[in-house]
Amino acid sequence: MESFIEEVKRYLGFTTQDMALLRQLGPRLEKHFPEMAERFYAQIPLHPNAFRVFTGGDIQMVRLKQTLQEWARGLFRGVYEEEYAAERYQIGYRHVRVGLEQKYVISAMGIVRAFLNERLLLEMPSGEESLPYSGALNKILDLDLNLMCESYMHATIQNLKKLNEQLEQANRELASASRTKDEFLSHISHELRTPLNSILGFAKMILDGMCESPAEEHELLQDVFSSAQHLLALVNDILDIRRIEEGRMTLRIENVDLRQVLDSTLPLVAMQAAEKGLRLINETAHVPLPIVWADEIRLRQVLLNLLSNAVKFTKEGSVTVRVQTPPEAPEGSGISSTRRIRLEIEDTGIGIPPEKRDAAFEAFVQFHQIDARRFRGAGLGLAISRRLIELMGGRIGLESATNGQGTLAWLLVPLAETVSSRRSLAAGPL
Repeated sequence: MESFIEEVKRYLGFTTQDMALLRQLGPRLEKHFPEMAERFYAQIPLHPNAFRVFTGGDIQMVRLKQTLQEWARGLFRGVYEEEYAAERYQIGYRHVRVGLEQKYVISAMGIVRAFLNERLLLEMPSGEESLPYSGALNKILDLDLNLMCESYMHATIQNLKKLNEQLEQANRELASASRTKDEFLSHISHELRTPLNSILGFAKMILDGMCESPAEEHELLQDVFSSAQHLLALVNDILDIRRIEEGRMTLRIENVDLRQVLDSTLPLVAMQAAEKGLRLINETAHVPLPIVWADEIRLRQVLLNLLSNAVKFTKEGSVTVRVQTPPEAPEGSGISSTRRIRLEIEDTGIGIPPEKRDAAFEAFVQFHQIDARRFRGAGLGLAISRRLIELMGGRIGLESATNGQGTLAWLLVPLAETVSSRRSLAAGPL
């Protein structure tokens, strides 16, 4: 099959005789190449889009002038095959990548064509002598221009295909994000209405005097209080994720007693676990715990979220809390000197498929969407937890439980002794 360069040579009538004439003409014109480069680069920078190419100042200009002269020498070597075509193709591809229009190449070739034909007439004043050389010269310049214009077309098509693929992917992601947010709004509206309706209903019963005894009234007030707490937690989650996404979340990071944080957090979920008949196993009870570098309130919030999730999604069995302190990195190992303690919360619950673990930390993605109506919550807890832990310089993740049933949630928190700064600071935006 005929290649494009061979096809263009046939259309232009470019023959082996033309190649021989160009090889003869090259040595006579080479002394003019420096002047051609000077004239070329006195005109080309005036092009309105030249700034896209000329970004390297005088050093780049010197190099480009040398490159143009080398191109001119190659023009008269008389070898115009696939390697030559590939080299010309690259010019078009580079120009398309930087957004330079095709007319730039056409106008640039016009400057070169005018100069070389002018110098040809100086070298060969006789029309009879110069005519065949002039024909060969203009054919090779036409061939060169055709190759670059063809490369522009191919590069533009490829670029458009790539842009179209990116646009389609963006549209798919946008549609997915829209569906996700619609699902979230539908779910969160239900979650907000449920405790609010309970508060209104119980309060009306009390106000209407429907309670038969102070004990019954006290029980209803407990329900009102519980529903209000749940409603407040939902609103706080929504406000937290909004502040984080807007980069307005600030933390007070300082030395924190991990033992105190755990001892004040575990009792908050102990009653929930007991109501479901779950064993809450604290393997840290007799383990010395270090001082960590964190925001105490937010660290407690993260731990409480992980523990509450473990209890919520576990029907029977246990929820276990443990810690692991990684060994110090050996000197020269290239490993960060900041050591972190690893806290693990393992349950015997329904578990999370590996392919869904990353999505569980995304905002507006309901954790276990299929079971969204069965389990109360906004589905923002893990998204908030990940961002808070990362702001503290730690990490968080999910794995399969060690026995293969349930989930193991872990988080790494920096140890205070390995952090160079001991002062309180405000964490910057995400």
